[in-house]
Amino acid sequence: MMNKIFLVLHLFVLLSFSCVGQTTMPLVEADDLQALLREDSSIVVLDTRSPEEYQTGHLENARFVNYTTFQLSNIQDISEETPIVVYCLSGGRSGLIAQQLLKAGYRNVKNLNGGIRSWQSAGFNVEK
Repeated sequence: MMNKIFLVLHLFVLLSFSCVGQTTMPLVEADDLQALLREDSSIVVLDTRSPEEYQTGHLENARFVNYTTFQLSNIQDISEETPIVVYCLSGGRSGLIAQQLLKAGYRNVKNLNGGIRSWQSAGFNVEK
């Protein structure tokens, strides 16, 4: 029963994100993010997946924020000027978090296009 509820919730999130439209959401491709992370150590990467997903592997130095319990107070230590990249499995959940950040005044927020799936498909490592 819980799996069905989670599936319905997940589909709702993905459909909601598609209705918002990615045209207003700055995206970053996996290879571009890899280069940016090498060049700029001030970038904060937020992993918005579940605890179980995070434990299976995440981007190096990614900060876990958990989509289902995310609150802006979780990142109050991050300046609104700080470059932030958010990701999830495929981009839906992280896109919604990115929208919240932009509405809250964060100025440099990007969503990893295709999520961690695109990161791994590009051949980049995750850490556990």
